[in-house]
Amino acid sequence: MNWKLKYGRKNNYFKNMNIVFAFRVIHAFFALVILYFISQYLSPVQQGWYYTFLSFSALIYLFDFGLSTALVHISAIEFAKSKWGMNGAIIGGDTKRFEDFINIAFHKYIKLAFFYFFIIFPFGILYFNLSQSSQDIFWFIPWIIHIISAALSLICFPFINIIEGTGNIKEIYKLKIIQVSLGTILCCIFIYFNNPLIAVSMILLSLFLTTILWLLIYRKNNLTSVLKIKGKFNWKENVDPFKNKIGLTFLGSYLFTQIYTPILFYYEDPSLAGKFGLSLAIANMVGIISSSWITINIPKMTKAVAEKEFKFFKRLFMKSFLKSVVFLILSLITLIVFYLFFEKYEITNRLLDFYSFIGLLVIILIMHIINSIVIYLRCFKKEPLVIIHFVCSVVTLFIGILFIPHYSVNGLISIILIIQILIALPISIIRLKKFSY
Repeated sequence: MNWKLKYGRKNNYFKNMNIVFAFRVIHAFFALVILYFISQYLSPVQQGWYYTFLSFSALIYLFDFGLSTALVHISAIEFAKSKWGMNGAIIGGDTKRFEDFINIAFHKYIKLAFFYFFIIFPFGILYFNLSQSSQDIFWFIPWIIHIISAALSLICFPFINIIEGTGNIKEIYKLKIIQVSLGTILCCIFIYFNNPLIAVSMILLSLFLTTILWLLIYRKNNLTSVLKIKGKFNWKENVDPFKNKIGLTFLGSYLFTQIYTPILFYYEDPSLAGKFGLSLAIANMVGIISSSWITINIPKMTKAVAEKEFKFFKRLFMKSFLKSVVFLILSLITLIVFYLFFEKYEITNRLLDFYSFIGLLVIILIMHIINSIVIYLRCFKKEPLVIIHFVCSVVTLFIGILFIPHYSVNGLISIILIIQILIALPISIIRLKKFSY
């Protein structure tokens, strides 16, 4: 390989890694700020409502059904011979085909946004009306704001994921830093003034507003691409089969974690749901930071597979995976030490008990390993684990619903761990070893 090309790859890698890691750290810092405001200014019941609202906004990823991830991988392949010009102009390659790709993706997300609103909005009204604490919480108008904000955020997905997939990682993560910064400031302001259920919508609303401004100022050509119908890109052949497999994997991930906050809210009480939601948010925070080493390389790994540079792909993946696992394990140990240190203070009263908290941390570690295997296979546009993961998630959900009324959150975490350790993780490793290219 030419030394200039090799040096250029390394230089770009470190630049991209720096911005992604910076975003993850900033995101984690702001998450801690929000956690502080929640513990200081919200009651345990309000905390439960906050995280239950947040779990419903995570449903946008079920409606997305893996499409955003598919767009990152497919963009890396479709844009391999092109580059970006001024205001989002496409230079080289099949310009019309890629513009059509953006156009179809945007219209798909418009439909998803409408489906999300008209399904989740009435369901939420019915669900929250059944809560015994609904009479004491101002939730109806915040629910309208939340659902509209979530639906609008879906419209931003095609632009963000397609441009990230083309390799413009630095640009996208700078945008994400602005989004999370603005969203966090607004969220904390509303929590401080005792409007927690309006606060929960601020990250989503900031995502929509900053994305639209970014497109209008820097990428007008991409925004106008959604008005041009060319019919050159075959969506059913190039996207749907891959997206549907990813979607089942995403559904499985949601069922493993996010869905249990509203279930605990319904079967137990808002306070316990809030403890689970807060503990899960902390565990997810370190998981997201750790995944940076792999996330940053998805476009590069997908492109390497498309160009049959398998040795480079495998070396890059293993290097990224090992760094991410070491960082995650050290971070989880640090969280356990902090929990023990602050156990005598009031803040741990807002979290799950010590052993349940450790159980959540182990779940995050196992999910990180499984998700890394999934990403490895997905770079080849393969999803051989989709069925087993989906089945494990559904079985966990049904057993979890049966266990929660009798064994509460401890029973739920035990069931998740048993199925992950005995079924999901071993099968994932076996499938990876049998995979050949």
